[in-house]
Amino acid sequence: MAKLVRIYMLLPAMLVLYMVFYPFAANLFYTNTEIMDNRPLHEKPVKFTRNYAREFEDYYNDTFAGRKKIISKYVKLQKRLKIDAGQYFYGQNGWIFYDSIKANNGNTLVDYYAEVYFDDEDLAKMAKGINMAYDFYAKRGIKYVIFVAPNKENVYSEFMPERMQRIRKSEISRMDHAVEYLKKHTKAEIINAKPAMLAAKKDVEQNLYFKKDTHWNYIGGYVGFEQLAQGLRHLGVPLKVPALEKLHIDKGKLRDMDMEAGAQEWTYEVSYQQKVLPQCQPNVKNGDITDCLASQGERPERLLVWVDSFAEGMLPYLSRAFKTSYYAPAGLKKLSEIEAIVNETKPDVVVDELIERYFSRFANYPRVFGGEYD
Repeated sequence: MAKLVRIYMLLPAMLVLYMVFYPFAANLFYTNTEIMDNRPLHEKPVKFTRNYAREFEDYYNDTFAGRKKIISKYVKLQKRLKIDAGQYFYGQNGWIFYDSIKANNGNTLVDYYAEVYFDDEDLAKMAKGINMAYDFYAKRGIKYVIFVAPNKENVYSEFMPERMQRIRKSEISRMDHAVEYLKKHTKAEIINAKPAMLAAKKDVEQNLYFKKDTHWNYIGGYVGFEQLAQGLRHLGVPLKVPALEKLHIDKGKLRDMDMEAGAQEWTYEVSYQQKVLPQCQPNVKNGDITDCLASQGERPERLLVWVDSFAEGMLPYLSRAFKTSYYAPAGLKKLSEIEAIVNETKPDVVVDELIERYFSRFANYPRVFGGEYD
């Protein structure tokens, strides 16, 4: 009996030793080589520098044996207990949402709760800055369009956690309110894709956004493309875009999700202009710009799109619709950098694309287009 008691008392220590030393022992025989976080694995450092310890730790954390099994078990535990995963949190029916403030990447929950709106000072700054941007392009003979993609939380709000739904003040977000103000006080064509997204999700069998990723899929991107085409028609660019219901939707490919390691969902593909095969490559003079050429594209105008990650959902359609299109990173603060890209691409149309959570950046446009950061 005394031996059994001693063994029982040693069990916690043995368990801890096993947990600590098992990965080291297992690494003698194999390592993890699977990408699970929608990013490349860190490589083993080969040079001894002042950052060697940190670089080796990053490499080891990515490649230790059993990482996949540990992560998958932890994810299952999170799901079962509905534990929020830092900047991500679990909703209903397998949906995951983004608390972007924790990543210093906008504020999706402020947009969702609709408890706070942009004040009069912010709206005035936005209107002034957008008009300055409009004038900047108009002087060069360029048509200017602003396109806003709605946050996933505001399109699939019914899958948000019930505790959050109970304290939501309104379905009209601060972006919705600001767009209505700016349409009255600016000269730009401004497109809010949210109403169309809410309508489309009732008519389309598939989801418009990934359940476990922050982005929309190519179906959602096509709905956005339809709305952008309407705005372009108002500016004299008559782009013909068939309604989504008239086109065939394939599953496409499986894609890794950015909010759950190891999860994959279908991208879906919409059969718009599939015979048009654009050739896209980095710009020779500026690697931040992507050039796309499509000789069979419908429109002859040269298109420049300031893009964030949501533009990926529309890019296949835009690059097939225009014979020449360019894509450059949004959010540049130096007017000289904006002017250099405009001079390089010589567009006829500029689309300022952004996701809803970035909408506050327009309040900074008076300083950007006033050249204060140059």
